[in-house]
Amino acid sequence: MNFKFSLPNPTLILGAGISGSGKSTLLNPLAKALTNSVFIEKDLINYALLWTPKKVQGVGHSQYLIGDLVPRDDPSNTYYGDHVRYQSYHLMLMMAKQLLPMGKHPILEGNYIKEVRFGYIEKVLAPQLTDFAWWREGSFKLKIILAHADPEIIRKRVIERAAEHDKVKLSSDEEWKKHLEEQPPVPPEIEKYSHIKVETSSPITQKQYLEVVDYLSS
Repeated sequence: MNFKFSLPNPTLILGAGISGSGKSTLLNPLAKALTNSVFIEKDLINYALLWTPKKVQGVGHSQYLIGDLVPRDDPSNTYYGDHVRYQSYHLMLMMAKQLLPMGKHPILEGNYIKEVRFGYIEKVLAPQLTDFAWWREGSFKLKIILAHADPEIIRKRVIERAAEHDKVKLSSDEEWKKHLEEQPPVPPEIEKYSHIKVETSSPITQKQYLEVVDYLSS
């Protein structure tokens, strides 16, 4: 994107897409271009919550610098599922609630596919926000951007990235098929909501970004 833009109302932008869908590639330039946006990335929050400082003698700066990551997808370790998975989504929502009254545009970059499928938007997100009078009065907007690509391209990206938390889904064709069944790149439930889909199999074009801006401004 080689331009800047602004939005008249505080807008919560939900950036969804499975691993390898291209959502970070799509949303990072968008966050830079949108005045008063705040980019909130689930992977970064996951990293912070999985980071455990190494025990050292005494009190000093080492506890802030030296640590290990708790394995995320190790079947023998339930730490991620117990302490991080839902907490990170909750933290993102709490940050959005704090930022919207300040006139900011929080961009929540996460998977959100399972959440869209089970009704997170209407059952979790909306009830949390309707407490605010300004939310009920319509001085805000909620926008959903879905990044998606051809499944084989997504798989290639995930293989090249070689992230620790992708090991299980890449361990066999059967696991990959199961992954796509649970988290299809374009979940049919997305059609219940106002949204825009952005195809990222090829490099994202200026035309696609302009379409996103038009959607956010509508």
